[in-house]
Amino acid sequence: MARKNYLSYTARDLALDEDFQQWVLQPETRNVFWKRWLLQYPEKGNDVREARKLVQSIGFKPYRLSVSEKEQLWEAVCEGLEEEVPLQQARTKVNWWQFWKYAAVLLLGMLLSGGWWWWKGSANTMIVSSHTRLGEVKHLMLPDSSEVTLNAHSRLLYAAGHPEVREVWLDGEAFFHVKHSASHRKFIVHTYDNVSVEVLGTQFNVNSAGKEVVVVLQQGSIQLNIEDSLAGKSTSMRLQPGEILRYNKQDGDFTKSSVNADRFTSWHTGRLIMEDYSLADAAAFMQQVFGKTMIARDTQLLRYKVSGSMPIIYNADTMLVQLEKVFRMQFNQKGDEVWIQKK
Repeated sequence: MARKNYLSYTARDLALDEDFQQWVLQPETRNVFWKRWLLQYPEKGNDVREARKLVQSIGFKPYRLSVSEKEQLWEAVCEGLEEEVPLQQARTKVNWWQFWKYAAVLLLGMLLSGGWWWWKGSANTMIVSSHTRLGEVKHLMLPDSSEVTLNAHSRLLYAAGHPEVREVWLDGEAFFHVKHSASHRKFIVHTYDNVSVEVLGTQFNVNSAGKEVVVVLQQGSIQLNIEDSLAGKSTSMRLQPGEILRYNKQDGDFTKSSVNADRFTSWHTGRLIMEDYSLADAAAFMQQVFGKTMIARDTQLLRYKVSGSMPIIYNADTMLVQLEKVFRMQFNQKGDEVWIQKK
């Protein structure tokens, strides 16, 4: 197992780590490492216990292969399947054998970083996940035909098979186009910060990458559920198209207001809508998508605003050049730091 700095991991990070998931689901495969690690770092015990609860709450099922399925699996491996079914292809009719072959490769541990990870418990139960690196966006189709655009540096876990609900766990940002099911099954997006979004069929954006969880509804109707673990109660509210919820992760405060939804959702179409867009907004974008920290000695510069739109190019240097021209500033890049000054 590749060495990772698990000391710096939070409970959420551990729950999203595939080696940790495997230990929780199949303890015999990672039992020695994690037992030794906990003995060496007992202060991480609470994080490990919380992470175990998160993984176990998803409802994974043990996976078993018949002899014929194993033969089919090896056929799939030998055929050299691609890492991911392209969204354009998935929009057309895709038979389940294609999905099964794809899942088989992943179950063998052939998954390369950034692709789907698929855990299939039975014909009606499956767990699918994907993640993106900095500067990377993915267009995904879930097994229920809902479409997801996963923004950079984000992780998504999807659980399907429950007769009444479809559930997603999101860490980062994603735009969802949820397909309405004939049986009216709910589609729930969970963040790891006490906020969940419940829908039947609609289009909306969820961003939990920063200090806030931000939910914006573009089309349809959604219900938000906000948990207050300290008070032991929850709050539910509905959003209408063009409304936004901002939830502060630190103190649990939240507000709802009306906005231009395109400003928050246009990224999934490859454009940045800049409506009263400040240099501070640009700095947040560069941090989230590329891991670049923009610094201004004169903090007043961060309040400078522009309006318009421009294409999103998933290359940090190119985006910095574009933003430099738009804001008429000079950027000096030193590693992952970008220093801002007037021209």
